[in-house]
Amino acid sequence: MTNKITDLQQLIALSRQMLEKAESESWDELFVLEEQRRALIGLFFSEPVQQQYAEDVSVGIQSIMTIDRKLMELGLRKKLELEQTLHQIDQGKKAVKAYTD
Repeated sequence: MTNKITDLQQLIALSRQMLEKAESESWDELFVLEEQRRALIGLFFSEPVQQQYAEDVSVGIQSIMTIDRKLMELGLRKKLELEQTLHQIDQGKKAVKAYTD
């Protein structure tokens, strides 16, 4: 197996770990993995892929993109949840202020 394919498998594994962290809401750990993955992606694309591995790389990249869409969906859900919580806190502060003024 070539280094390129091994590197791609590592990128996919990191992406799956990131998804697991998002699903368990371990956001800090996800961000650490994302930094590692970003560095590996930079290295991965620093050299061209040999034609004989192009299809495998294409399939691997599609897999990563599918995982990334799930990550974005989970991140958006969490963002909306946090926005709602902040809105509720703000409403509570306004109610307290209305009664104390």
